Amino acid sequence: MVSSTQVNFNLQALLEQLSQDELSKFKSLLRTVSLGNEVQKIPQKEVDEADGKQLAEILISHCHSYWTELATIQVFEKMHRVDLSERAKDELRGITRKERQPLDVEEMLERFKAGTLEKIESYGSVTCLNNENRYRLILKTKFREMWQSWPGDRKEVRVMAERYRMLIPFSNPRMLPGPFSHTVVLHSPAGLGKTTLANKLMLDWTEDNLIQKFKYAFYLSCRELNRLGPCSFAEMVFRDWPEWQDDIPHILAQAQKILFVIDGFDELGAPPGALIQDLCGDWEQQKPVPVLLGSLLKRKMLPKAALLVTTRPSALRDLRFLAEQPIYIRVEGFLEEDRRAYFLRHFGDEDQAMRAFELMRSNAALFQLGSAPAVCWIVCTTLKLQMEKGEDPAPTCLTSTGLFLRFLCSQFPQGAQLQGALRALSHLAAQGLWAQMSVLHGEDLERVGVQESDLRPFLDRDILRQDRVSKGCYSFIHLSFQQFLTALFYALEKEEEEDRDGHAWDIGDVQKMLTREERLRNPDLIQAGRFFFGLANEKRAKELEATFGCQMSPEIKQELLRCDVSRKNGHSMVADLKELLCCLYESQEDELVKEVMAQFKEITLHLNAVDIAPSSFCVKHCRNLQKMSLQVIKETLPENVAASESNAEAERSQDDQDMLPFWTDLCSIFGSNKDLMGLEINNSFLSASLVKILCEQIASDNCHLQRVVHPPRPANLCAFSRGCFATFARLVTCPPLRLPKLVSCSATTQQWADLSLALEANQSLMCVNLSDNELLDEGAKLLYTTLRHPKCFLQRLSLENCHLTEANCKDLAAVLVVSRELTHLCLAKNSLKDTGVKFLCEGLSYPECKLQALVLWNCDITSDGCCSLAKLLQEKSSLSCLDLGLNHIGVTGVKVLCEALSKPLCNLRCLWLWGCSIPPFSCEDLCSALSCNQSLITLDLGQNPLGSSGVKMLFKTLTRPNGTLQTLRLKIDDFNDELHKLLEEIEENNPQLIIDTEKHDPWKKRPSSHDFMI
Repeated sequence: MVSSTQVNFNLQALLEQLSQDELSKFKSLLRTVSLGNEVQKIPQKEVDEADGKQLAEILISHCHSYWTELATIQVFEKMHRVDLSERAKDELRGITRKERQPLDVEEMLERFKAGTLEKIESYGSVTCLNNENRYRLILKTKFREMWQSWPGDRKEVRVMAERYRMLIPFSNPRMLPGPFSHTVVLHSPAGLGKTTLANKLMLDWTEDNLIQKFKYAFYLSCRELNRLGPCSFAEMVFRDWPEWQDDIPHILAQAQKILFVIDGFDELGAPPGALIQDLCGDWEQQKPVPVLLGSLLKRKMLPKAALLVTTRPSALRDLRFLAEQPIYIRVEGFLEEDRRAYFLRHFGDEDQAMRAFELMRSNAALFQLGSAPAVCWIVCTTLKLQMEKGEDPAPTCLTSTGLFLRFLCSQFPQGAQLQGALRALSHLAAQGLWAQMSVLHGEDLERVGVQESDLRPFLDRDILRQDRVSKGCYSFIHLSFQQFLTALFYALEKEEEEDRDGHAWDIGDVQKMLTREERLRNPDLIQAGRFFFGLANEKRAKELEATFGCQMSPEIKQELLRCDVSRKNGHSMVADLKELLCCLYESQEDELVKEVMAQFKEITLHLNAVDIAPSSFCVKHCRNLQKMSLQVIKETLPENVAASESNAEAERSQDDQDMLPFWTDLCSIFGSNKDLMGLEINNSFLSASLVKILCEQIASDNCHLQRVVHPPRPANLCAFSRGCFATFARLVTCPPLRLPKLVSCSATTQQWADLSLALEANQSLMCVNLSDNELLDEGAKLLYTTLRHPKCFLQRLSLENCHLTEANCKDLAAVLVVSRELTHLCLAKNSLKDTGVKFLCEGLSYPECKLQALVLWNCDITSDGCCSLAKLLQEKSSLSCLDLGLNHIGVTGVKVLCEALSKPLCNLRCLWLWGCSIPPFSCEDLCSALSCNQSLITLDLGQNPLGSSGVKMLFKTLTRPNGTLQTLRLKIDDFNDELHKLLEEIEENNPQLIIDTEKHDPWKKRPSSHDFMI
């Protein structure tokens, strides 16, 4: 037994403040505190049976008073009885002010741990430490506690911290100290470990474990600094260390030996631009805190000091204006292997751990959240408890809302009747989220009428946490849980006496929270909005009511239906649509989704691993959908992408496997929705498995799709092009498909052979677009053979930019003679030249030829080619639409075409001569043709230098009534009064005529494209 020494606060009185349950908890925690072996000397039964007075006597008689004082304070703080711990500290401070100044409780604990207590005869010997060593000892204790303060096992957190610590120059042993001071910026979304790394860096400094040796290190918490008024830089840094006042000039003169850790830069809340105004280099001058920090970052203040800054991405822009040559390090939290290891450690049982891990992984959004260690702890805690009860955890992981609600309810027994406490907590969460504050202070609680006792149930369960350094500060376990509680604030039924608008902070209503403007201003509201949708689920409402006795608002669904779907000109905006789908998915309410999605007739989806689940869930309820556009996005291509489909399937990533069930669900709409006629697949990364599922659905008897389009893709996706070609070859075999399109995909001869067979197999196929493909000799021959096949019923074919030459035109001419169905042919952007046109005209001249539209845009055609075409047009030909845009046909070319238009047998209805360098005097030939032609309805003369005189001639001709022309396009450089008068006369005499003067951008789209194909 240790000889009795009087404890320097009234231990008995403090213990008698505890209830019976609290006293039992005090005894239990007493054995867990540092140096708990002191209490191990006391018989367990004696401790268990003791009341408050007896326990005080036992501790005083059996344990050293130094340990008793510190252990008591620590246990009170773990029990969240801050009132008792502060009372004990105040009594200690009262003694030390009179007798043994200075004294720091944490330092006493540190010295006790170091085994030096026996050498100290009195507290007064603490004063033998100089200020520097005392400062290190105090910080060492504080940051060790902060480092160890988060719930759950810390092994993976340590691994993560070590991984990023090696990226920081003054922590990396491989990086030699340079001549210049570093500014290191750790950035990431909330909860991924920035502050943890900052704490670890400070702890390493106290233990002299940094490679670069700093004599001083100062931790500046922006959440604390934000509460300070104007002060000097010295007052800001040394505000808690009054004993250093005389040493400040000496310390700051050694700036090259100082490390400043600025934690939570985003929490400063300074207005934009405030940090770079009125910069100051005088450490004694009074300035607002943002100006002082801006001066430090801009190196106006102490330019040789080393800086480490942590921030969320929202403040990175301001930092870029301030920080001088910073090193940016993105903190990503737990990697996949960290999460897996954490699950294994938490569960102990490998089968349970891997099942839980795969369940979280199946929800890509939740798995993304799991990069935050605190979220991993929430998931593990929730699923392990469910498994121990024999419950199926799969439904819980379906949505983040479901998991967070189950976690909250699992922490309390059913019928806990904590309505008031839950309302108070959710109110605080909403206040903080709208103010963009992740930390709440004592006065914030007072402002909304909340007492600390109201929050104790949540403090005891680590849902709300008290700051280890600033005892009056509170924060939620993770930002996402604060967002969840904010949604709960809106979802709970409002009590009659409750006044949500009577507080100092501004909390917007539901509609405001869900607006695009507010989400842009405060991105933290985005996830809160999703959780609000999630709480509309009736099963979840019952679960909450059973646990807390709270009722959900009956108006919640009406609130959701009043939300703006954010549509523009009848088409949904992609970003807003994506958000809407995510919100609806969280609800898991079929009727709500059906009602919201009923308004969509067209939809555009950009899918990745996160978006596929909400998209598939919502789109299958889109009963009025007529057209869908898909883009399947993948961040990186698989290495060594194989040319064959089998190899591509072998290379399929884990993301593809996770997507399969959702992709199947999404594709099922092609068989279930009879109104869905069009599908467009843009720049998509589709594995063989995804293609197979897509084709099976399109090939089903219930599929009504008539049009599938593959538009152009970026040039850097060449590895995907072969897979795209294989996809196309499969698609065209699908019986209901009539309008497929494949653009910009290279292919082998064998793949062209496969495509040829597919074209023969689908007798309902009407239109094929093969633009931007290099049509090799063998591939061209196979295609021409297919087009001549009697079972080929193609009506429209585009071979734009397929590297065709004049030699290919001879084979094409033969196709035109024998093809029974081909009516539209696009050969734009191929160097066919005049010889190629001559071959084509030979085929077109046969009576059996059915071709109606021919596009020869930008084909290197001159006046000679026009002569061949003019000769054809003067005879009885099926050709009614001709595009010769961007060919330098010259004066002669225009003249012969106009002569052909004047002939009675000319059947041409549309003629495009866009950008053909037609001079003003050629307008006389055009006027002559327009005067006698009775078939032409469209004439495009855009981007030709017709001049005022040429336009005037055309307008005078068009003032005569009874013309057939309906559309004229031309360029007018000088629109004068005379032309304006002629235009009015044309409108009066020929009201059917529309004149396009090219006020819009004429280069965006080929003029004839909307008249020709898909």
